[in-house]
Amino acid sequence: MLSRTQIKDIVFSIPFLKKYYIKRRINTTNDLIPLDRLDEELNKAEVVLLENSIDKNIKVGLVKDGDDYEGYVKERSYFPKYERFLKNNNIQYEYYDIYKSDWQEKAKEFDCIVWHTYSDPSTQDIATNKIYVLDKLMGKKCLPSFDEVWTYEDKINAHYLYKHFGFQEIPTFVSHSKKDAIDYVNKCKFPIISKLTTGSSSYGVDKLSNKEEALKLINEAFSFKGRKTYFPYQRQKNYVYFQEFVDDATFDLRIMVVSDKLFGYYRYPNKGDFRASGAGNIEKKEIPFDALEIAYKVKEAFGTTFLATDLLYSKKLNQYFIIESSIFIGVDTCEQLVVDGVAGYYERIAEGKYEFRKGKVWVQELALKEFLRK
Repeated sequence: MLSRTQIKDIVFSIPFLKKYYIKRRINTTNDLIPLDRLDEELNKAEVVLLENSIDKNIKVGLVKDGDDYEGYVKERSYFPKYERFLKNNNIQYEYYDIYKSDWQEKAKEFDCIVWHTYSDPSTQDIATNKIYVLDKLMGKKCLPSFDEVWTYEDKINAHYLYKHFGFQEIPTFVSHSKKDAIDYVNKCKFPIISKLTTGSSSYGVDKLSNKEEALKLINEAFSFKGRKTYFPYQRQKNYVYFQEFVDDATFDLRIMVVSDKLFGYYRYPNKGDFRASGAGNIEKKEIPFDALEIAYKVKEAFGTTFLATDLLYSKKLNQYFIIESSIFIGVDTCEQLVVDGVAGYYERIAEGKYEFRKGKVWVQELALKEFLRK
């Protein structure tokens, strides 16, 4: 089954279908903003300013994310928020087309590269390889850095870090050995969850009810062709990623961390499903401090500028488990935390201690501020 993004890519390759798609999207999804109303939308948030002590005499290469919607910009595009911050702080910038053949020559003009990379495997390959050259070889400051993009949309790499730092993730089994995988399913308790290493909004996430289903998946993944995925150009090849099924979890909790500021909300699955991500059922209310502390410590261990960590809570075990983390997420509004009807964020005062501050801010601007402060 093709994802919404893949269907859109096909439609955008045909001009008259693209025009029809944009018109229909404007009338239905309401997630495209006319360029003449973009400033109005962005200015719903407070202005984020750098301290005077920070050197602003730099030039930023800003990569546009999002497709060309011909007079509209997608609500979730990051670059307009980055651009607003750069303008408000009088920082010189220029759009940078990192996909063109002259990307290395053009990069010499910039001190910093800022790029919200797509989450699909193709873009992640491009981003990882090019950011390695920019970051490690050319000495350019990149958001994200090579170390940050290494874990983005790669659940296996993130699992390695959770294990290294001793974080309590959902019990997870990752293997590149077919025999090892078979041994695991011969003794594990079903159901289990299988995931692709790359996938968002619950795409590529399946519940395996018994050993027969698990063995079928293993045989496909370790076959000559590999196992078909929802990405037409990529197959699951020579790996499995299994997680135990937490049967008493009724929600997941997404917590975003940038500097000492934390945001978040609850997500609930649709009736009859176990997957909350992508379901669109969101509730914004106060978040327990122990959950905030887990997310903060994961972000500090990963060494990222910004990190969103998703947690599950098991009532019978009285414990939060990490599902996954990401350096980029979908951001619809400048209200990523609301407590008692008031938008704001939690500020970390000391270990395990947080205070709520009111205010509407774009988390992208806070992330860019933190990046430039570093």
